Order: sequence, then structure tokens, then C-alpha cells
Amino acid sequence: MSWTTALGLARRLWWAPVIIGLVVALALTSMKVDVRTAERDKARTDLSAEQQARKQTVANYRAASAEALRQAAENVKRVKAEQATITERKINDLQAHYAAVDARYERVRVQLAARTDLRSSDPAPVSIASEATCRAYGGTSCDGLLAKLRIAERQAWNLIELREWVRQQAAVDVTPASEAAD
Repeated sequence: MSWTTALGLARRLWWAPVIIGLVVALALTSMKVDVRTAERDKARTDLSAEQQARKQTVANYRAASAEALRQAAENVKRVKAEQATITERKINDLQAHYAAVDARYERVRVQLAARTDLRSSDPAPVSIASEATCRAYGGTSCDGLLAKLRIAERQAWNLIELREWVRQQAAVDVTPASEAAD
């Protein structure tokens, strides 16, 4: 084929290269759109996965927070119960000591009253000198001195039991059971 024939053919088919160019451009654009569509779909999938992961993380934190609050409340309940048991036990002990002190006080007071009876056959009845001795030591009668001694002993038991109560209260484990197991 000669140049003139080729030029004639090109003049008649001038639109063919344009169409071929447009088809190539359309094919490239179509491929580019496919790539962009795939990128968009991947981005949407990634975004959806990220949002779902965030929602799951928030749900996990909320669940963990609720569980921690439940455990803390359970622990507070346990600690209060232990402390109440200790307090009740100490109150019972203290009341038993009070009863013993009161019984001892009453026994001594009765013995003293019996000995102050000068008609008693007891060889050493409490005399006026004994009353004077009570007044010298306690600034009051023998009954008053016994009452002061009773009060002092009760207060001593208060302090003893209070110290023991504080020691036992401080020994109560306040850490939650789950932390103690870790």
C-alpha cells in the first residue's frame, strides 16, 4: 500500500482512531472506576469494622465497669458483715465483762455490808476505822469507793476491748476477692 492510498484511507476513516482512543479512554476510565469502587468498598468495610470494634470496646468497658461496681458493692457488703460480726462479738464480750465486774462489785459490797454489822460474830468486822480508810483512799465512803473502782474497771475493760476491736477491724481484708486471688 502506498502513501497516497494510506492517506486516502485515513481521510475516509478519520473517525476510527478517535473511536479507538475513546474506547481506550473508556476502558481506562472503567478500570479506574473499578479500582476506585474497590477502594471505596474496602474503605467502607474498614470503617464499618472500626466502628464495630469501637462499639465493642465501649461495650466491653461498660461491662467491665459494671462488673467492677458489682464486685465493689459485694466487697463492701462482705467487709461490713465481717466488721459487724466483730463489733457484735466485742459488744458481747464487753457485756460479759461488765456483768462479771458488776457481780464482783455486788459480792464485795454485800460482804462489806455484812462485815460492817458490828453485831456480826466475824472476828474482824469493818469498823469506823475502815470507813475512815475508805475516805482517805477514795475521798468517799466504802460504798462510794467500790462504785469508783467498779467504774474504773468498766472503763479499763472498755479500753481493752476497744483496742482489740480496732486491731480486729484493721485486720479485715478490704481487697475484693478477685484481686486477692490474682
